[in-house]
Amino acid sequence: MLFLICLVLCGCITEYEPTGIAEVEGILVVDGIITDDETYVTLTRSVKLNEPGKGNASSNFVDNAGVYVECDDGTQIAGEYQADGQYLIKTGKLNLERQYRLKIVIEELDNSKTPPPPETYEYHSDFLYPIATSGIDSVFWMKKNVGEPVTIHVATKVSEDYDDNIVLYYLWSYQEDWEIKPFLPHWGYPSVCWNKVNSSDLLLGSAANTVSGSTIENITEIEPSNRKLSEMYRITVKQNAISKRAYEYFSNIKKNSQQTGSIFSPIPLELAGNITFATNPDIPVIGYVEVSTTTQKHRYISRGDNVYEPPYWTCQPLPAAEIGELNEFLIPPTPPGWTLYQAAFPGMPALYVKNECVECDGAAQKPDDWPN
Repeated sequence: MLFLICLVLCGCITEYEPTGIAEVEGILVVDGIITDDETYVTLTRSVKLNEPGKGNASSNFVDNAGVYVECDDGTQIAGEYQADGQYLIKTGKLNLERQYRLKIVIEELDNSKTPPPPETYEYHSDFLYPIATSGIDSVFWMKKNVGEPVTIHVATKVSEDYDDNIVLYYLWSYQEDWEIKPFLPHWGYPSVCWNKVNSSDLLLGSAANTVSGSTIENITEIEPSNRKLSEMYRITVKQNAISKRAYEYFSNIKKNSQQTGSIFSPIPLELAGNITFATNPDIPVIGYVEVSTTTQKHRYISRGDNVYEPPYWTCQPLPAAEIGELNEFLIPPTPPGWTLYQAAFPGMPALYVKNECVECDGAAQKPDDWPN
């Protein structure tokens, strides 16, 4: 009986192949949210699911577009191209009583004609009222035991938009800044530097199934030996309230990126959002542009919090004889991965340290708002 049941269940499994697989190559992919102050939009082109070798994001960036935030009163704000398919639009404060959409204009050559004339193609998202985002309740970190990572969480309560509709869905992003000092001071190297990185994952949360109307999400974690935690670390979390439709779209995008390895990987046709190819509506566009105000909150982790666990390797300077074979020269060539730490005295071997011990690995310019 068990054998027959297993046979029936196995017989019901068929390979899933998204519809439209032959059509998705070259489709415009739009990633961004219209928000107050500054709006960032990234434009790429999709590739076929059955041609994964073409999924190189750098070759698919769209850098020749005109990108605008358009209000329903007819005003437009033009964006400026940055790099890697990204455009910056300085939107300023959004009026909650007006609707906004994203407008994209791309001019390309029509190679089907001789000589190829330029053709103008226009895309736009749906007009939407801005969703007013409530403030973040808290950003906090946890570390359970020695050797465990530091996990960072965001907590928020449901908010109401300008029309008193309950907002149950959220999208977060963050920027990390941290200060680094070399383990050993060394001439020719900075004594302190700073670094930063922006989040790349889709961080989603829903309070739809909670009793309290609040949600707590784990947004990132840091290994205890990561030098981000060695001096001072700051995370700036940005929060956007989004609609249920946007949440479902981004959830599908996240699922797809987890399966294929990148948000810029081949994309199934089912993931089309709220963007229309106005020049030819029969051709789909991938992307969902929400309109939402942004709130943010900082959280610091300092050296005094005692969460940093230095790596096990030592920064004790060592003679070259202990890390590699000497040759006929008094001072041997510097071994790979090591730095000459100090000049040798006559008759004494040269001393070396690992590169990690003296490198700062960051920029010498301190952020303007850094607290120390």
